[in-house]
Amino acid sequence: MIKQSSNYLMFIDIAFEVSKVLPDYSSKFSKRSFTQRQLMTLYLLKQKSKLSYEEFLEDFSTRNCAIEDLQLKKIPSDSTIKMFISRIKPGVLEEIIIRTIELTENKNVETAIDSTGFQLEDGSYSYMKRIGTATKKRKNLKLSGCVDTKKHLFLAVKIHKSNIHDSKDFKPLILKAKETGKKIKFNSADKAYDCEELHEFCEEQGFVNIVPLRKKTKQFYRIHGMHRKRLARNFPKKKYHRRSIIENMWFCVKRLCGKVVFAKKWINQKKELIGKVIAYNIHRLVQLLRI
Repeated sequence: MIKQSSNYLMFIDIAFEVSKVLPDYSSKFSKRSFTQRQLMTLYLLKQKSKLSYEEFLEDFSTRNCAIEDLQLKKIPSDSTIKMFISRIKPGVLEEIIIRTIELTENKNVETAIDSTGFQLEDGSYSYMKRIGTATKKRKNLKLSGCVDTKKHLFLAVKIHKSNIHDSKDFKPLILKAKETGKKIKFNSADKAYDCEELHEFCEEQGFVNIVPLRKKTKQFYRIHGMHRKRLARNFPKKKYHRRSIIENMWFCVKRLCGKVVFAKKWINQKKELIGKVIAYNIHRLVQLLRI
């Protein structure tokens, strides 16, 4: 049960609620000092705080109401949370994203798909040059997302180390978004997703994909594909401009949780990015409950 209280305590209540996908303990030999749901809630709070583990726990230890709400007998160490998140699989975090969507009541959604980059923290350029791994090209992780443009919530995400083409993530994102149980009315995306194959895929899934042509032309006989010709003749600008909402959501995620990924291993970098998305979704749910 989510109580109407301060935003911080409501965030804790929702995070604890959506963490039900986790069993109480990881093993029958566990010390049972903390449940996995308590540790997941602390991890999501840490992502929202933009602080280091040590700074976050020092700040959290002063919040008596939050400690009582989370039913903690003592404050875990930073290594406890780090070891916990290293055990969790990325698929479990993706299930938590689905749980955040299940808390909303709307059955139909208007979606948008886009991608952005998050900076990797590898140390200063002078340090990297000294150890012989310096490069002028900044390292980034690519995060593609499918969002509900009405509730401003992430439905699905896909993460890559390399800068692959946006269109390759389109089908997996749509299929993941449909796992939430929501029916997609229409999807909007930018020119990177202009492909007849993707239009046909969307028609099979039961909705329209609104994407502008890469090259504008009035000579319709030059346009390949039935769906692309149809959009060129009668393009729904009002529906297409719903796509700008996902741009705003990327900004909100980076402002709320930071644009830098501090984890060093690829699997932990992936978890950190999904954790940022979950923290944003919960933050947004708190705002929706306040309305």
